Amino acid sequence: MQVKTFRAPTIGQALEQVKRELGQDAIILGNRKVALSAEESVVEVMVALEREAEVSQASNESMRNGIEEIKGLLSLLISSKDTFARLQLEQPVTELYHSLLTRGLDEKQTFLLLKKALRQVQGNPHEKERIADAFRAQLAEKIRTCRPFAGSFLHADEPQLYAFVGPTGVGKTTTLAKLAAHLKIKRRLDPAVISLDTYRIGAVDQLRTYADILAIPLVVAQSREEFHQAVERLRGHPILLVDTIGRNFLRKQHVADLAGTLGGSRQVHSFLVLNATAKDEDLKQTIQHFRPLDPHSLIFTKLDETMSHGCIVNQLLRFPYGVSYLGIGQRVPEDIEAATHKRLLSLLIPSGNGSSRKE
Repeated sequence: MQVKTFRAPTIGQALEQVKRELGQDAIILGNRKVALSAEESVVEVMVALEREAEVSQASNESMRNGIEEIKGLLSLLISSKDTFARLQLEQPVTELYHSLLTRGLDEKQTFLLLKKALRQVQGNPHEKERIADAFRAQLAEKIRTCRPFAGSFLHADEPQLYAFVGPTGVGKTTTLAKLAAHLKIKRRLDPAVISLDTYRIGAVDQLRTYADILAIPLVVAQSREEFHQAVERLRGHPILLVDTIGRNFLRKQHVADLAGTLGGSRQVHSFLVLNATAKDEDLKQTIQHFRPLDPHSLIFTKLDETMSHGCIVNQLLRFPYGVSYLGIGQRVPEDIEAATHKRLLSLLIPSGNGSSRKE
């Protein structure tokens, strides 16, 4: 972590210096008034910029898990060598197999699902469309989608709380704004917003701009006590959307601190927001570190910035969480869509590479 001190005649000028030098992700550690002389004083702001930490415990755990996965895959290939060899010899199956691997789908899962798909088409490996359909059916049974706002909130006795959690830079604030617009404009509901992100320079300003455009209230909270006070203040609104701090997910204490702030008598549904362009192993480690928050569902952003969408499906196969929304661009509120089986499967097998079946 890089720590720097800035001095200026006013707090506003000091924060402008921070923005210019360290950008929007700088974390405010504190500020104070410093007397230079009997007649002159300045405001001193101490800030930090987090760097990627090398956490040996997390690295060792990741290495152990990786070794176990490799051993499992080798064991599977050895025990199924005849089936694997046959898959490699049949052109339609080989094309589909390598296409799925190219798109980032886990090799072991691809093999198992294709093996079941072949069994479903009674071992005929020549009908590409039937194999693709059977593969889709096998995969659809294993992944889950969620509809967090499907219920009625108009006559709820207590507001429903939804917190957007995840690493820094994944688009939590933008995603919150998109869903706030969806609830306000399309669902005709009256949501409110609570911001816990008082560390990152400009975070509250960005969220306040969205809130003003949508004409919805925004309350800023810096502690657990202030968070619960904000909830009480906004209890007349059916849905409260909570923007949280993006921190280094390798540091478990950051997740524990967030859990402490959100904890209490009220149930908070957590959306774990993840970057679809991230490496498969990084996504896996992120989800593992956020498991103490018991995420309601996953949201994947930046789908428009990658062609390797298999990593999304990999997480849905590994963990017991469903996916609720997909971010497909930066526009607010347009670039977000509800996750469906059809949409997820199309990311792996685009139209024209298999079935013409309509859903």
